[in-house]
Parts: sequence; C-alpha cells; structure tokens
Amino acid sequence: MDNIGTLELAWSQGYNGGQVYYVDSDVLCYQCGRNIKVVAEDGVETVFAFKGRGIGPITVHKINKHIAIAEQCLNPKIYIYSYPTFREHVVIEDAAQLEYQKLVFSSSEYMAGLSGLPDFELILWNYEKGIKLSSVKVGSSLPTSFSFNPCNWREICLTTSDSITVWITEQSHDKYVMQPQNVKIPVADPNCVDDDEKDHDRAPTRASTRMTRYTVELPKTAVAGLVGDNTTYLQHIEDTTVRCSPVSQAWTPSGDIYIGCDGGQLIKVNDEVFKARVIYYPPQRSETPHSRASSAVEPSSRKTTLTDIQPVADDVGNLILQGCLTTLSLHRKGLYAAGEDGILRLIDIKGKEFRILEHCDIGEDITSLSFSPSYTRLVLGTSTGSLHMYEPGVPESLKLLKRSHFGDFVGIGCLAQASDCIISAREDGEIQGWSYDKGLLISSLSVKTPVISLSCSPMSHLVVVGTEAGYLYFIDYTNIESPRIVDRYRIARQPIIHLSFSPEGQYLFAAANNSHVFVIDGRPSTKFEVLGYTDYEGDIISLSSMNKDEDVKVVVTTSTQTDKRSGANKLIYFTLPSDITTDLRSKHASLKCDFKDDCIKKMNLHLTIPSYGGAVGIDNTLYTISQTSKKIVAMNLPDVKPKKLTSPESYLVASSEVSGHQLPGGEIKLSPHGKWIASYGTDGTVILRSVGNMEATVSITPHEYRNDGVKSVTFSEDGQRIFTIGHDGVLTAYTWDYTSIGLSKGKSAIESARARKMRLMGPQKLENEALTLMAEWTTPMSASRTNSTLDREERDRIEKNKQDALLNEDIFTTPTPTPRADNTWLEDNEIYAIKEEDKQYADKKHDLRCQIRDIRKSIQKMMSMNESQPDIEKLNRHEFDLDIDEQARLQGLGEAEVQRVREEIEFDNLAKMYLREIIKKECWDDMKVKGRSIQAYNSPLEVANFPLKDRLKSDLEMLETVKQRRLIEIAEIEARKAELEPNTKFPINTDEEGGEGEETDDKTTEHPSTTGSLGALYGGGSNLFYSQFDLHTREQKITQIVLLQDALYRIKVAFNKDFDDIYTKKEQEIMKIKDKNKRIKKIIEDLDLAEKVEEPELGILEKPELLLTVKDEEVKVEKFLTPEQKKKKEAEEKAEEERRLREKGDNARERALDMMMGGVLEIKKEDELKKDVPKPQFMTTKPQTEWSEDEQKLAKEYEKKVADLKEEREKYRKQLETELRKLESQIADGMVNFDEVLNTLFMKKIKVMMVLYQEELKINRLRYSLLLEEELEIREQELNSNLEHKKVLKLLSTEAVSESRKSVERFRDDYDRLLAEDKLMDKTFRREFNDVSAVMADILFKLFKKRPRGQKFKGADTPVLDATGPNPFAERPSTARLNSQSKASMALAIDELDKPSNMPEGLELHIWDRLCTYRREKIESEQLVKTKALTLAEMNAFLQKRQEEDDSLRNEIEDIMQQISKLKEDRQRFIINLEVQLLLKQGQVEVDAGRFVHDYKHSALIDRSDVEKLNEEIQNFGSNKIKSMQESKDFRKGIILSEWEHKRMLMEMDDLQNKMKDIQFMKVTREIQAFLNETNYDAKKSQDISILEQTLALLKKHHEKNIGDRQKTLRELNRQIRQKETINHELDGELKEFIVSVNERKHIDDVNAERRLDTGAEKRYQEIIQRRKLVDLAKAQAQEVAVLRAEVERLRMRTFPALVQVEH
Repeated sequence: MDNIGTLELAWSQGYNGGQVYYVDSDVLCYQCGRNIKVVAEDGVETVFAFKGRGIGPITVHKINKHIAIAEQCLNPKIYIYSYPTFREHVVIEDAAQLEYQKLVFSSSEYMAGLSGLPDFELILWNYEKGIKLSSVKVGSSLPTSFSFNPCNWREICLTTSDSITVWITEQSHDKYVMQPQNVKIPVADPNCVDDDEKDHDRAPTRASTRMTRYTVELPKTAVAGLVGDNTTYLQHIEDTTVRCSPVSQAWTPSGDIYIGCDGGQLIKVNDEVFKARVIYYPPQRSETPHSRASSAVEPSSRKTTLTDIQPVADDVGNLILQGCLTTLSLHRKGLYAAGEDGILRLIDIKGKEFRILEHCDIGEDITSLSFSPSYTRLVLGTSTGSLHMYEPGVPESLKLLKRSHFGDFVGIGCLAQASDCIISAREDGEIQGWSYDKGLLISSLSVKTPVISLSCSPMSHLVVVGTEAGYLYFIDYTNIESPRIVDRYRIARQPIIHLSFSPEGQYLFAAANNSHVFVIDGRPSTKFEVLGYTDYEGDIISLSSMNKDEDVKVVVTTSTQTDKRSGANKLIYFTLPSDITTDLRSKHASLKCDFKDDCIKKMNLHLTIPSYGGAVGIDNTLYTISQTSKKIVAMNLPDVKPKKLTSPESYLVASSEVSGHQLPGGEIKLSPHGKWIASYGTDGTVILRSVGNMEATVSITPHEYRNDGVKSVTFSEDGQRIFTIGHDGVLTAYTWDYTSIGLSKGKSAIESARARKMRLMGPQKLENEALTLMAEWTTPMSASRTNSTLDREERDRIEKNKQDALLNEDIFTTPTPTPRADNTWLEDNEIYAIKEEDKQYADKKHDLRCQIRDIRKSIQKMMSMNESQPDIEKLNRHEFDLDIDEQARLQGLGEAEVQRVREEIEFDNLAKMYLREIIKKECWDDMKVKGRSIQAYNSPLEVANFPLKDRLKSDLEMLETVKQRRLIEIAEIEARKAELEPNTKFPINTDEEGGEGEETDDKTTEHPSTTGSLGALYGGGSNLFYSQFDLHTREQKITQIVLLQDALYRIKVAFNKDFDDIYTKKEQEIMKIKDKNKRIKKIIEDLDLAEKVEEPELGILEKPELLLTVKDEEVKVEKFLTPEQKKKKEAEEKAEEERRLREKGDNARERALDMMMGGVLEIKKEDELKKDVPKPQFMTTKPQTEWSEDEQKLAKEYEKKVADLKEEREKYRKQLETELRKLESQIADGMVNFDEVLNTLFMKKIKVMMVLYQEELKINRLRYSLLLEEELEIREQELNSNLEHKKVLKLLSTEAVSESRKSVERFRDDYDRLLAEDKLMDKTFRREFNDVSAVMADILFKLFKKRPRGQKFKGADTPVLDATGPNPFAERPSTARLNSQSKASMALAIDELDKPSNMPEGLELHIWDRLCTYRREKIESEQLVKTKALTLAEMNAFLQKRQEEDDSLRNEIEDIMQQISKLKEDRQRFIINLEVQLLLKQGQVEVDAGRFVHDYKHSALIDRSDVEKLNEEIQNFGSNKIKSMQESKDFRKGIILSEWEHKRMLMEMDDLQNKMKDIQFMKVTREIQAFLNETNYDAKKSQDISILEQTLALLKKHHEKNIGDRQKTLRELNRQIRQKETINHELDGELKEFIVSVNERKHIDDVNAERRLDTGAEKRYQEIIQRRKLVDLAKAQAQEVAVLRAEVERLRMRTFPALVQVEH
C-alpha cells in the first residue's frame, strides 16, 4: 500500500492545560500531542506536524519568534524552527542521552535545557550558533520551574519540590562556567521553628573518657559512619522540618525572584545575598474558607501587613489559599498569580503591605499564564482545555479564546454522508462535533454521566453512546449545531464497553461484561426496539460485523482467562437474517427475548492464537492481532457450524500473518469500502494495509506510546480522511496525499462511498425525518426515595400481607414484581415473563396453594397435640419440618461453620505451637545450663543460677588464639626484661589456664583496686589480662574484651557449681524429710492424731521442666474427642474394667496368706499391742460368786495381763510421741540449716553479680573506646577523602587560572595592539593629509575627531526600558540583532557626516572622500577597541573569580590539613588518655560527690606513699607557720595601737577644717545686713508688708483692665477669622484652577525636558552650598554668644559677698 501515497496531518485538537506561549504579537502556540498547535487571537488555527522521534518539552522565543522542540528518544535532538514559515533554523545534537525535562530561552540568543535520565545535566547553548557553551550536573529531583533572568541571561533559576538553585554563568571570552547558588527554603509553617534556630546542626563532641577535659568535635557523618557521597544526604535526612514546596517563579527587573509554593506561601529571593524569606503565609487549615465566594471581594479590602519575620495573615476571607500560586507572571502593575481555585489575582509587590489589587474569577483550574510581547494581553490556560484572554487592569475584559473541553476520549465516529462532521465522546460525558476540513468545534452536548463507548449510524444522523451505568443515549444530529437527546434506556447494569452499528446501519450491537450481546434495531422509525440478545462466555474483547447479501454477520471475540491481557481465546459467530424482524417471537427461545441459536446460526469457536481486536472482511475472513507475536493474523471463518465444540473444525487457525506492532494490544478497523485495514495499538502507530496486499503498509504515529498510544481510529465515509484519538486527549485528522498510482485507489473508495450513498439515500431521508419528529428526551425527576428504601418497604409489605393471610387462613399469593425506572431492558422482560407465566398456570398454582394450606393446618394440629403428650412421647420440633432439603441445608451450613471455626482454632494453635517450639529451642533446648532457682523453706528467699549456652566454636577458637598470642606477648616482655636486667629472674607462666581463679604472688599480681573488679576472687582471674594502664592499641582492647568475656563465663560457671551443690543438697534434704515423714505419718496414725504433715516438694522455679509437661488435672475444660478417639477411649476403659474384675476373682496366694499368717508376712510390736487380752469365757457366762478357784486364778491372771498391756500401751504411746517430736525437730533444724546455707549462697550471688557488672562495665568502656576510635578513623577517612577531592579541584582550578591568565594575556596583547593602532591613526593623521595646508589640516583634524551625537555604544546586557509601558523588563532582542541595529544606526549617522554638504570650503572632493574613509576606519577601530575593552574587563573579572576560587581552595586544603593534624593529635591523646576502673575505699576518694555520679574530670590518681609524704611535710610547715603567726600577732598589736592614734588625730583635724569652711562659706545677704544694721527690725518688716499689700491691690486692678482689653481684641480677631475663611474659600477655587494649569504646564515641561539643557543647575547648586556654609557659621557664632553670656552672668554673680571655696 506504500505506492498509494502518504498520510499528511490535516488538523489536530486537544489542549491539556500545558504552558501556552506567544510566538508573535497576536499568535499563540502550545503542544498538542505530537504536534504544535498555533492559534491566532482572531481564532485562526494551524498545526505543525513534528517529524522527530517522539516529542518532549517545547519552548518559544517570543522576541526572535523561534520554537524549540526536543525529541524523546535515544540521543534526542532539539529542533529550532522559525515562525511563521516553520523553517528549520538549527538542530542541536549530542547533549542528552535519553530525554529532556525542560527547555527555556533567554531574552537573547541563549537557550538552556534540563536533561533527564541518566545524566541529569543543566546545559547552556548559544542556539543561534548551535554551540554548547557549558553543562553541569544537577540533582535527579523533578524540576517544578525553570527560567532565565529576563534582564540577565547569566542567571538561571531552577526549583524542585525541595530546593531552589540560582545558577550564575561566568564568561571569559569563549569559555563559560556555571556556578550554583543554593537558596535555603524557609519553613512552611510560621509557627514552626527552623532547625538552625534550634542549633540542630551543632557537631557532637567526643572524649576519650567521660572524665577527661579534652574533647574533639566530630560531625554527625563520622558518628553515623558515613564517608564520601553519603555524607551530603545526612543533613537532608535529619531535617524533619516541613518546608515550602516551590512550584512557580517570576523574576523582577532588579534580579529578585518571587516563588510560589504548593502550600500557598509566597517567597522572595534576594538576588544579592541569595536568601529567601516568606512574604506571605496562607491561613491555617481550620481557617480556610468554605467557598470561593470569600475570594470575590473588593480589591481595596485585600490588605495584610507583611513583616520580615514570619508574617502571618489573619483575615482569612481575603487571602490566597493553598494551591493558588501554581503559576506566576510579572507585570509592571504587580505580580499576577493563579492556581487551582481558578482566580487570577494581581498582587502588589511595591508597597510594604500585601494587597490584592485586582482579581478575576475564571472558574477553572488555571495552569498557565503568558503575556503578549507588548504585555498588554494575558492568556490563561486551564486544566479543562480552555484558553482565556485578559487585559491587565480591566477585569471585565476577560473573554474566551478557545474551548476544547480537555478529557480522555472514549470513542469517535463519522456521521452519515453529506454531514461532513465527526463526533467524539469524552469520558466525562461531553459529546462534541468537529468539522472534517478544519477541525473546528461545531457543537457540544453533555449527557452528564461517564461515557464508555460511542457509535454513529451509517444510515441516519444518529449517534449512540453507552455509559458506565449501562444506559444507551440516542442523540439526534440532523441539526449538527444543536444536537439533542431523543431517547434513553438501560440495557445492562455494567458499563457498555462495545457499541457498533452494522455496516448498513440497520442494527446496533451493544455488549457489556454481563455475558450478553444485545441486538437493537438502529432505525429511528422503530423507536430503537431491542430485538433480542445472545449469550457469550468470558469477557468480551472485540465486536465487529459485516453485510453479506442481505444478512449481517457478527463476530464476537471473548476471553475466558482470568487475565484479560492474555487476549481472546473464544469466538462467537452468528448471522442475523434479513427476516429477523418478521415474527420476532418465534425466533426467541423464551419470553426473555434470547435468540435461538439455530435462528441466528450461532457458532462457538476456539481461537488457537490469543488475540486482540477483530474485524470481519467481505470474504468471510477475520483479521486480528496476535497476543504473542504481535502480528496481524488472518483466519477463515467456517460457513457450516461444527458438529461438536471439541471437533477440529471449531478451532480457528491462522491462514496468513504479517508483521504488526511493536507493543502488545491493539485493535483493527476496516474501511467503509472494506478494502483497507487499519491496525492501531499502544505503540502509538496506525498501520494501513490493503486487503489484497498485506505486506505493503503506510504508517503514521499520531500519538505517543508513553501515553498508551492510540485509543481509536475511524475512516471517513469516502475513506479520504482518517481520524484518530489517543489516551493523551488529542484528536487528529489525516488526509491522503496520493501518488499517481494511488489516485485510482482513492477514486475507487470515493465511488464505493457514492454508490453506498445512493443505496442508502432513500432510507436515510426517511430515518432522518423520523429522527427529527422524535421528541427531545428530558431527564426524569429523581426519586425521593432510594431503591434500597423501596425494596425494604416492599419486603415489609409482603411480609405483613403474608402474616395477615396466615392469621385469616387465607391463600397468600406473592405479588408480581413491578418494573422500576432504573430497570434494565432484560429485567423488564423477566418481569413480563413472570406475569405471563402467572397467567398461564394460575389455576394450578391456586390448587397447590390450597393443598399447602391444608397440610399446614394438619401439621399445626399435630403440633398442638404433641404439646399435650408426656415428655417421653413428645417429638422434637424439627421433626415436624417437612422441608428436608432446607433442614439438611441448614445443618450443612452449621457443620461448615463449625469446621471453619475448628480450622481457625487449629491454625491458631499451630502458630502458638510453632512459637512455643521457637521459645523452647532458644530458652531451653539450646541452653547448656538450664535456668532454675532454689527457694528457701521458711522465707521467700530465692536464688537463681546463671543460664548458659554452649559457646560457639568460633568464639572458642578466637579465645584460644587470643590466649596464645597473649602468652607469646608475656613471654616476649619478660624475656626483654630479663635481657635488660640479667640479675633478675622473672617466672614465665606457660600454662594456658594459668591464673584462673588462683592467687599468685603479690609482686606479679595487680591489686583489685587497680584491676577495677573482684573477678579474681570468684573464678575470673587470669594472668593474661592487660593492665588497664597498658590498653592503648585497638588489638589490645579487643584482646582484653575477649579475655573479660571468658572471665564472665568462668565466674558464672564457678557460681553454677556452688549452686548445683546446694541444689543437690536440697534434693537430698527433701528425700530425708520424705523418709522421716513416712515415719511421722505412721506415728500419727498409731496415735490417732489430727496433725497435718508438711510434704516439701521442688516447685516450678526449681524444676522448670515441669512447665513443659501439661497434666490432665491442669486442664479445666473438657477435652474434645473425635469419634475415633472416643472409640479408642471406650475400648481402653472396657479392657481396664475386665482386668479389675479378673483381679477380684479367686486369688490362691492371698487366701493362703490370710489363712496361715493373718494376711501379713512380719509380726510387728505395734500390731501386737493393738490386740486385746482374750477374756475367759466363764467371766461372761457365770456370775463372780460361782467362780471356782481356778477360774478366780484365771481371772486374776487376766486382770494382770490387762494391766500389763495397758502399761505397755502407755509406754509405747509416750515413746512414739517422743519420736514424733524428735523427727519434727530434726526436719525443722534441717530446713533452718539449709536456709542458712541458701542465704550464704544468696550473699555470694550478690557479690558475683557485682563482679559481673564490674567486668561488663569494663567491657562496655572498652567497646565505647573502640567506637570512638572508629569514629575518629571515619572522620580521618572523610577528611582525607575531602583533601583528595579538594586537591583534584585545586589542580583543576590551577589549570583554569593558568589557562585564563594565558587567555587574558593573549587577549590583552591583541587589545594593546588594537589600541596602539587606534592611537597611531591620530598621530599619523597629518602625515596622511600632508598635501593640504596647515589651516586646512587643523579643520580636517577637527572634522576627523567629530562623532555622531547621541550615539553611545551599548553592551549586550544594557536594557532599554520604557518607563510608561506595561513591560516590566527591558526589551531584549538578541545580541546579534542588537549589534546589527547599533551598527546600522551608526552607519546612518556616519553617512550623514560624510555628505558633501559638510565639506569645508576650498577642499577638493577626493581629499574629502579620503577623510571620510579614514574617519570610518577610525570609528570602526574605536568601536572595536571598546568592544575589546569590555571583553577584556569581563575576562579579568573571570580570572579574578577563578583566582579567588583557587585561593579559597588553597585555604580549604590548608584548613583540612590542619583538621587532619589536629585530629591526629586528638587521636593520639585519646590513645594515651585512658579511662581506668578503680575499686577504692571511701576514705581514699577525696572528691566531692555530685548529685548522682561522681565527677572525676578534674581529679588525679595519686599513690598513697606520695600522699602520706605530702601530709608529713604539711604538718611540719603547719607547726612553723603557727610559731611565725604568734610572733606576728604580738608585733601587730603595737602597729594597730599606733594606727588607732593616727586615725583619731586625723579625724580631729577634719572636724576643725569643716568648722573653718562653714565660717568661710557663710553668705552675708542683704537681709542679714539689715538685721545687723537696723535697730528696730520688726517695724521695718511691718512697713514692707503694708507696701506689698498696696502693690498687690494695684496689680489686681490692672489685671482686670487687661482682661477687658483682651476680650475686645478676641472678638475682633474672631470677626477677622470669619472674613479670612470667606476669602480662603474663594481662594480654594482659584487654587484648583491654578493646580490644573500648573499640572498642564508641568506635563508640557516634562515632555520637553529632554530637549533643553538646564544651564542654571550648577549655579543653584553653588548657592545652596554657600547658604549651607553661612547657616553653619551662624550656628557656631550663636553658640559663642551663648557662652559669652554665661560668662557675663557668672561675673555678675561674683558681686555677691562670698568667700572663695578652698579645694582639697
């Protein structure tokens, strides 16, 4: 088919809310699937089909009109196109390996990109030249925003959800370096304190011992054991503070950055110090408003005071909430922000208060903001697929630019011919109509429910959609611009996943996953009658149909496997004959309207190849996609139904196959004329084939496989267009570009469509008319009660009627179910079938109900009679249950429940048994010495042993190795000592177990006070231990730990031996007590006492193995026995009974023993004493008077024997009592003795535990020291790693400095050469023009130095700001364009200077031309020198920066080396400064005790002899000091007496001096003089008082007169004030006119300000300076005058008679 032609993209629709860009002053563009959609503000739309391998991010340069598109594939390229021609401007290659995440243009000729996996780089290009300038690694976090500084391309801001980084680009001629500036993100909660403020990052300190004063600071990475790259993540992991999450950003002209956060916080980043602070916090969650209405308030009321430290907003109704700052854009008026709430806000960022100046409610989630190049219009993109245009400052200017209602497409179809309209359905129920040619949205209709499928009728302008709830909506599209719903009904309760019209449109096939395929009459004239249904097995995969003659063939593929992705393995093939609608009832198998299989010739077939999709061709061939090979497979369908389902004919095999898609899954679609096949799938590709030649293909890729590829494909009626929808929400249209050969194929498809149109023209007209006449369907009123409520009420009503019928003995008839509004068509048919069945069998049902009523009465009578019978004759109630099946069912349910509970219990018991076995193995079986206790007899004392496990073989081998090494080491040390001291002999102990528990010589054994434990006294001693003062190396400490662990084991073993001895002793004691208790019991029995004998036994703690055996008497519940166990128990009991009966039979041995020896083998004394003396017979038969002498003798003998027996019995009783008390005392003494022994063992256990804790404390201290050494080692490794890294950086930095310096020197040489040449041109000017006169040469030199006025060279970064325009930034053309504009303007100015009109008089033209040429060369040289000077300055700055970095690295290396040196010193100190454990008596510790633990940090360990010697010296010095103090005391007495006399004299002198001062300083006032001079001083005072009273009266009168004058003056002033107010009111009117006039003149003056020069400014400035100096001089003179006045006053006061004060 490749010779037919190619498919070209005609149009594309779909906007997902992505970024919208202005590509021209009034043209927008955005990404539309794999294409670029271009939309003009006037509504004109075009599309650009991107031909790359997948499409990644895009970006637009709105000034240069360039569009950059990145591929998404292996080694992706970036294509940059020029608008509007879409000519390929440049292609950038070899930057990323797999993908780009973001692209962004600067305002000039630079572009930056972020690559994704696996490199994660930030790349900078000069895209105009296609040169990669620099790249740097960034983190793998997903970027949230990325942009250039519009005023400085050297600054790039990159934000992720947890970081803000500003990348600074530094340049040295043609070398570029990007340096990061990380900005710390503030906390999200204003009430939360940052970790830095909590001193969270302070490094912990470590010391060699707890008592040392020397510590070293170790970073947490060393404590955590992290080295290398892992150390950088520790701080991030430890930072648990919830911080802001940046999502958007906006630059300001000053270089500051506003960043919007996901939580609603607004952050401002200072460009100078790169520090962020939150200028706005959203309200707390509890303060969030309930509706969006709170945001729609007056802008003037939106004020919230901002503070520099944690500003928190209080007025919730006027604030920005969470998610409202997802996009930001800067305007000269302020910062525009928008987000999820759909409100566009203008935030005032100029004032000190946070204010929302204006707002506009869009009503949809805003995802994009884009200003036009002139900043006069703002386009807003929403997540629902609409574009809105807004003019800043005019809230009512909002208008809808485009609406496409974004959402997932679920279906697509073409309307019948002559409509030129394509219909699409979205998942949310939006039905849209699009034009064929331009893809314009013609109409839109919402069914307001989720839609699953769609199909268009080929016969009429009818569209049918299937919903998720199982409804079918029939939509009339006869008027395409205003579609309407004409009908709706429900056919299933499951989603309608397949919906398809037959090729002629006569039938509509609908299928859901309810095992039914429904056949519906698709003609509107029949009101869309459901004809019937047929069943299928499994889940439906595809449904297709074709016309053969007048019949319709239908193929349904299904999957009976659990995993639907495995593909279809079953096929249903049936035929709808042309007369299917005639006598429809006869073709149904039941009243449910299910088709008979014979009537529709239904075949159930098997697919040998699991497949996806399916389409039936005209030649009865099924085309499908193999699930395993992903090839297109063709299968021939049988014409005759196979005889059996398992016959070979029922298995379909592939007749042919061709290559298909790359990914599994897909569908197949046939063209309307049946000659083309389109296959599509998840790989995003649509492949077209011709039925006659399946090998030749034409393929297009309208959608990306990353978005699950193509959803559906459809052909236009004439096959000239192909429409696709994808899972990316994009609708595309492709048209054929035929070759000369393919033109005939296209005409064939058109002719087929024309013939089809002519054939269906008549029916189409009739059906469209019928469709038009159908009334519009209206949504029914929702029921006030739910279905569950109705069902419950129906059940209650039926139950009530049933009970009433039973009480009245009536016949109850279950009512027929009533149809409901939400019933499916099948449920309505079932109700109808029930009604018809009730009508047909009504009489029979009535008879059966009567019989049942009679039987019920009989049973009730029998039950009442049964109640009156005796209990033995009563029957159980269940025996009256006639429903045996129900009874058996209930019993089965009960047994099943019992079995379930039994299984649960068994599983629970099994889990507990497993846990028991684990615990038993760990705590009992694996224990070499089982844990047990010994309890005292007469006290609660209890002593336990030490449970021990067998030591591992590896531990024993390690112990043996350590012992051997230690023996060799000891031998080596002693040999060395013997070598150094030959006269001294040192014994060498070679015994491997030497010193274990044995006391050695005092000279070679350390005292327990220095060993730190008493282990040697309890079996833990050894001469292999290191001294605590010798444990310096790591190996020594490890060896010591192993030896101490062995000592712990030996101490426990030694104690366990003593424990076992005591345990054996208790067992023996118990045996003795039991033997004695046997005798005690016999004595008690003989004495007939009621005493209780105590029987001591070993308890569970003493014999823990008893816990492992459960006795029958311990089980308190009845044991459950299975039937087999019950039979076995009964047999055992029967055998035991038979044995017992046999033993009770004739036993000859027992009978002989009774007859011969009275039943005993041994005669005992106590038995004889129990026997009474036999009384003679005559004593009972004869009275005493009748006794004979012999009988009297016999009687006396009898009485004597009785007395003797009584005496013997008494003696024996006393003997037994004595024995009893003796035995009891022996038992009690034995118990007391044992308790004392056990108490001794308990005291030993306490000491042993103390020793064990001492040894374990030493082990823990050693382990702690090993841990510290490991941390120090890790720290040293980290420092060495950092040092190596810094050295590498230093080497690179040195090379960079060297290269930069060389580059600068080379460039400076070039610059000096150019500068010299430029100056040389000035010097050689007269030489060049030596052919003119000197006067003319001077004139020409002045003209040579003349330059165009106002033409100042501007650098590439010089902004051109418009103070009155809305653009907040400089207009930023590209650098090349700016240079070209500057050169063009300069050239025009030079041309103006070169005109002949500027030529001096008398100068020849050729000389003028030579001057102009020479001047042009000079100007070009000057411009080049200026450019080179700027470049040289930039290179010098770059070199200075590199030099500073090199110096910084050198300082860092030195610092690290100092840290390493200090760490080594600290490590050495740690090794030397040991912590030892001492056992000292209380008097030997002279350190003040702390609250809990003694602090020995400032203590010293001193030998006792040194202390005693020091004490002796102190005593000697003390006695000498006492003697000296006695002598000093006597001498001091005389000194003190002299000092006291001296002080007394000084005090008298001071008193006299004070008296003299009082006399000298007493002032002689006039009053005192008068008192001294006047003889009658009282008369003088009286005269003065009378004069003062007269004066007072005169002053009062004068005061009243002054008050009157002042009141007159006040009234006059009030009158004048009223006159002045009137005059001022008149002047206010004149003032307003003057202000208007002044403003007009000021505006005119401002406009013309630039055109005139202010020549008087310097003069006024000098006058201001002179005036300021005069003012300062006046102030100084005034101060001097004040000083002089004070001096005059002081001199005047000296006239008073006073004496001079004497200073001392």
